[in-house]
Amino acid sequence: MKIKTLTLYLFAWMLFSASFVLPSVLRAEAPAIEPWFQQAVLLKSYQQSYDWLTPWEKREIRTQSGMALVVRLPVSENSETAGSPTKQTLHLLTTAEMVADATLIEATRKGIRQPFQAKLVLMDYAANLALLNIENPEFWDKLRPVEWTPVKSKKKPDPNNVYSLKIKSAQEWEMESGKIELMAVGHREVSGAWLPILKLSGVSKSGQGFPLLQDNETVGMILEARSGEAKAIPAEMLLEFLEHAGGDSYRSLPHRGFHWRKLTQRSTADYFQIPPEKPGIWISRVFPHGTGADVLMRGDYLTKIGKWPLSHDGKIQHPEWGLSLFDLLFLDQLKVGDSLKLSVIRDGKSIVLQTRVSAYEEDGRTVPLKRVGHPPRYIIQGGFLFQELTLNYLSMWGANWRSRAPIRLRLFLEQNEAVMINKNNNIIESTSGNKTDESAPRVVLVTQVIPDKLNIGYQKLSNAIVLEINGRPIQRLKDVSEAFLFPEAEFHRIDFLPGSDRLTVVLPVAELKQANRRIKQNFRIPKLQSL
Repeated sequence: MKIKTLTLYLFAWMLFSASFVLPSVLRAEAPAIEPWFQQAVLLKSYQQSYDWLTPWEKREIRTQSGMALVVRLPVSENSETAGSPTKQTLHLLTTAEMVADATLIEATRKGIRQPFQAKLVLMDYAANLALLNIENPEFWDKLRPVEWTPVKSKKKPDPNNVYSLKIKSAQEWEMESGKIELMAVGHREVSGAWLPILKLSGVSKSGQGFPLLQDNETVGMILEARSGEAKAIPAEMLLEFLEHAGGDSYRSLPHRGFHWRKLTQRSTADYFQIPPEKPGIWISRVFPHGTGADVLMRGDYLTKIGKWPLSHDGKIQHPEWGLSLFDLLFLDQLKVGDSLKLSVIRDGKSIVLQTRVSAYEEDGRTVPLKRVGHPPRYIIQGGFLFQELTLNYLSMWGANWRSRAPIRLRLFLEQNEAVMINKNNNIIESTSGNKTDESAPRVVLVTQVIPDKLNIGYQKLSNAIVLEINGRPIQRLKDVSEAFLFPEAEFHRIDFLPGSDRLTVVLPVAELKQANRRIKQNFRIPKLQSL
C-alpha cells in the first residue's frame, strides 16, 4: 500500500514538473535586450502633409513614434565612397510612412538624453522603406549594423516562434513573442505595388521599424502592428533595398508589369481558344514598366512563369512557402535583370516569350497614385482653382473615399489604360507607349471656386473636369496657364465635361488681373500658381 501511494506521489510530481518544463522546451528563451541598444534607436517624426483642398496650405502637425535599425550600406566599386573608411556607410532604416512629409525627425539612443536630428536620404514609398542619416559622429559611437538572415518557413524546425521589441519607455525595452502565420502578398494601394509580406500574430505592442527576430536572428522589420496582428517586410527584400541604395543609382524592388484576373467564364475561354482544363491567369492590363511589360499583351493567358506553372487563381508551388501567389517569386527566386521565360496562350496558340525581371516604376497613369514630399500643383485664375486629379485629392474624402468621393472622379481612377479627353468629349486611349510622369495625360479639374465678385454665380461649381480653355485642349495643368495667354477677344472661355454643374464659364479679360490680386490678398494665398 505504501509503495502504491509513493508511486502515485511520484507520478503527480512528474506531471507537476512537466507543466513547467515543457513550455521552455517548446519555446526558446527570448533574445537578449542589451545587443539591441547598439542596433536600434527610437524615432519621432513631426509630419505635416499638404492640404489638397486648399493646396497652398499645410495641415496640422502630427507626431508619430517608431524605431529605426542601424544598417550598413554595401558600397559599389565605382562609388566615390569605395575604399574610403572615413566615409559614413552606417545609416538608419525605417518605414517610409514613419517619415513621409516630416518637417523634423528625431532619433534617440538609449542612455543619451538629447535626441539627434535625422535627415532623409532615400525613400521608396512603393516598398514602404526609408533610409536616414545623422551627421553628428557622436551619434554613431559604439553602434553596429544589424545582420540580416532569411526567415525560416514552415518546412524548417519550429519556425513559428518569433520575437519583436516592445517599448514600455525610452529606457525600458522588452521582448514580445508572436508567431508567423504565413508569407503572403500585400498590395500597397497608395503606390500600386504588390510585394511579399509576412503576417504575424501575437505581436501587437511593436511598431513601425521594429526588428523581427527568429532563433535570435533578425529576419525582418515590422511595418505595422495592431489588434494582435502585425505585418513585416522580410529580410530578403530589405537586403535588396540596401544593395540598391548603396549603389551609384537607386532602383526599386522587382515587380510584375501587369494586372491579371481569374478567367471564370467558359464563353470567354472558348472565344479566345483557351482549353478549359488549362490552368493560368488572364492579363487584363499591361503597364509601361515591370516584369513582362515589354512582351505581354492585354488578353494573353499566362500559364507559366519561368519553371513555375500557374494555377487558375495565380498561385505557384513555392519551394519554401508552399502554394502562394506568384508575386512571392520576387522574394527570393527572381532578381532584377534575370532572364525569364513567360508561357502564354495568344490567339489560341501556345508561345513562349523572353523577358527580364524588372523593377517597380511609376507607370504614367492618368490619375497618379499618392505623391509624397511634393507640394500639390495648382493654378488660380479669377478664383477658379485648377488641379490635376490625384489619389491625394481623392483621399481628402476620408478612409472611405472609394464610396464617398464623386463617382465621376473615381471612374477615372479605375481606367485600365492611360486616357485623354478629346475635344468631342470622347474618352480615347493614349497612343503613348512608354509614358513618363511629364508626358502622361492628366484629368484637370476646377476643384472649387474661391468667392469674388468676378465669379458671382459660379461659386457652387466644384470637381468639374476641364475640357478646353479658349478653344485649347487641356490635358495637363501647364496647359491651363498657357491657354489663359490666348483669350477669345475680350473673354476667357472654360468648357467642362458634361456632368458638371456648368458646361461653360466665361470671364472678362479686363477684370481678371484685378480679381486675382484681390483673391490673393483677401485669402492670404502666398502665390496663385504652383507648378
